[in-house]
Amino acid sequence: MEANEYDQVLSLGEYAFKYTLTEEEKLEKKAAMEERQINFGSFIGEQLAAKLHILPLTLFMGDEKFSFGGIAGVATWPEFRRAGHINHLLKQSFVEMKERGYSLSMLHPFLIKFYRKFGYEVTNYTYRYDLTPNDIATYHSTGNCKRVTFEREKDTIKKLYEATASEYSLMMDRDDWWWRKRVISDKDTIILYYNEAGEALGYLIANINDSHLRVEEMVYQSTDACRALLQWVKNHDSMIDTITLIGQPNQSIAFYLDNPRIPLTKKAYFMTRIIDFAAFIKDYPYFTVEENVQIAFQVEDIHAPWNSGNWLVTIQENHCKHVEKVDHAIDGDITFAMDINGLTALLLGSESLENLHRFGVIQVEEKTVKWNDITAVNETHLLDYF
Repeated sequence: MEANEYDQVLSLGEYAFKYTLTEEEKLEKKAAMEERQINFGSFIGEQLAAKLHILPLTLFMGDEKFSFGGIAGVATWPEFRRAGHINHLLKQSFVEMKERGYSLSMLHPFLIKFYRKFGYEVTNYTYRYDLTPNDIATYHSTGNCKRVTFEREKDTIKKLYEATASEYSLMMDRDDWWWRKRVISDKDTIILYYNEAGEALGYLIANINDSHLRVEEMVYQSTDACRALLQWVKNHDSMIDTITLIGQPNQSIAFYLDNPRIPLTKKAYFMTRIIDFAAFIKDYPYFTVEENVQIAFQVEDIHAPWNSGNWLVTIQENHCKHVEKVDHAIDGDITFAMDINGLTALLLGSESLENLHRFGVIQVEEKTVKWNDITAVNETHLLDYF
């Protein structure tokens, strides 16, 4: 879309997502569209009927980084719905992302079954703890917690975040703009934990609304950091009644509370789709086999047909050495048959091969080696929203 069409985009966004922008916010939105987004619209004459935005972003796959396309702001005017506009825009976006070298795409779905039709699959969940100050055990740390600003301590905060992000798959690689505009708000408090030697080993981002404290993000690199940050939360016991803590998959905070009997809610969050299988598998970082192994993938992808077909992937020295599309069915040391949804869940490890096979999502024959013996896939996680 062109800049002279951005007012139509903003009007549709306000209507579809039920908000009203100030003039300053409109200018900020237009600047973001111009500088940080790829904007697609479907028109009836000169009237915008539907829109979506691709956000060129980067994510962690362990220590490796992958460029991906974040899909956001998908909307249609009610009078133009169910006429194929979003279908057209999504297919167009897949072509655009492939051409730009984005092997993955992610989005937050308004309806999971709708986006599953387009090859997206649930890969990320939120982990929410609901507790009170009395649930947290009293702890006397050897270090100390300090209230800081992002501008003053951004290098330290970013280093701690990136160390945690590299332990997972699909965590955002945040630039400074993203931290300022999408992570930290004016109402947030940032707390850094320092050990006795003065090393920063954890942080949290939190805000208070009436008598409720919400921890948006808590990252730590030591047990003492975790407990000291929780003690900072507990110290609000004269100010608040309830606490929400957004956690991570590998955290087991509840066990170490005075009252572990608290609600932990796991909720489907973001969906991911492989845009370009050949490009993604070439850089796939989770193979763990030295000797030569051949894997046959029979893939079905009706919305990105370049992924469909029979693929032979050769693995050696922990990397994909060769990927080739062939014109006939083939057998490998492992042979898979699945659609792009199942392939995405398998390669990202959001579902186990055992479950995918048990529920008929994937057909697999492991002849000479087992998939779980030649891969070690990091758990998926995401703290961001777009």
